[in-house]
Amino acid sequence: MEDSEIFVGLDIGTTKIVTVVGHANEDGKVEVLGYGKTESTGVQHGLIRNIIKTVDGIKKSLEIAQEHSNEQIESIYAGIAGRHIKSSEYKHEIKRFNGKETIIQQEEIDKMLQDMEGILLPAGEKIITIIPQRFVIDNERETNEPVGEMGELVIGYFQIITGDENEIKKIVRCVNEAEINVEDIILEPIASGLACLSDEEKKRGVLLIDIGGGTTDIAIYYQGNPVFSEVIPFGGNVITKDIASICQITDDLAETIKIKYGTCIEEKSNRNNIITIPQFYGNESKQISEQYLAKIIYTRVEESIIRPIKTIIEHSGYKDKLQGGIVLTGGGSTLRHIKELIQYELSKPTRIGKPDIGFSHSLSNNLRHPMYVTVLGLLKYAILKTEKEREQAPVSKPKKKNNKGKKSTTNSENGIFKKIETFFTNLLESTP
Repeated sequence: MEDSEIFVGLDIGTTKIVTVVGHANEDGKVEVLGYGKTESTGVQHGLIRNIIKTVDGIKKSLEIAQEHSNEQIESIYAGIAGRHIKSSEYKHEIKRFNGKETIIQQEEIDKMLQDMEGILLPAGEKIITIIPQRFVIDNERETNEPVGEMGELVIGYFQIITGDENEIKKIVRCVNEAEINVEDIILEPIASGLACLSDEEKKRGVLLIDIGGGTTDIAIYYQGNPVFSEVIPFGGNVITKDIASICQITDDLAETIKIKYGTCIEEKSNRNNIITIPQFYGNESKQISEQYLAKIIYTRVEESIIRPIKTIIEHSGYKDKLQGGIVLTGGGSTLRHIKELIQYELSKPTRIGKPDIGFSHSLSNNLRHPMYVTVLGLLKYAILKTEKEREQAPVSKPKKKNNKGKKSTTNSENGIFKKIETFFTNLLESTP
């Protein structure tokens, strides 16, 4: 990669909006040049509710990132999540003439992917990502890499990730109104996997759980590929709101109490510690025990996060293929003892995932935190995708540059929704 080629990731979350600017250094590692973080007030459960507030947050985040990186931002790679995301499995097959003697070519697999792009969807839905899951050759051999094999019948199983077209357009509109172009839109749990999962984990089978403020994003990797994804419309905010409601306090105070005294496991709480909660408007302060607080937190985590995860694992078809265990990330993963609770409830070895796969040693300690996994994954995706496109492009094809040249304040949505499937077909494993 050229040192001058700059890429930008933008994470529009429920609690925060983060912009990260970076490039690939001489060692091929992702180097961050600057970042900007601001509060998100226009997003709920991963969905943009207030355009004006969201545009304002994006602008502030971009301004800070530009100032810190000393780079002019003109286009970004944005993440997408939210309760509107749906996942469905589709089966498609091709019959090959003289297949017992001819080798399956990449063009044939690409054609299967193109056929998937034309499937009939419910009104108002758009394809975000097509993930090839597995291929079966002549009803007897299963593989993730059919190219190079021989066979007359190729059956492909694909996971189609779709989203509400209006929600996707909101992302594009907000970014464009901030006078920036959308280069691509990426499913957030897939981006997160690029930043915190090792090649070995992805080969053996791993469950990624990314707990954000408004959603919990799930992704399963197996034999090096993302093979399943789903979004739970609850995150850390639902715990905060429960504390606020039960204790009759503000959300801000509830968040402070959750961070300072909260735990997911009642037995780990300090039963002798009494928390004094200040009241307003002349009312007397109230007190609750740390043990009672733990009970509130555990109940919500169990009901809104762990139970749905168990159901997702059962329905995914990969329950018995998660030899790499569980990687827990996102801001919600820092809640005390949530790692231990998930490890116990799901009976799988669990670790906290930080953005440490493929990043330079110069990465700021402030960014080496689970809450920045998604935005750094978006940045890494942009770099890997561009490298892969260059490898496959004809020699005579001009090199594409981001954030250089004349800026356009409008952006065509054509192609945004269907770019990712080619990337995942060719990129079986992320570069370390």
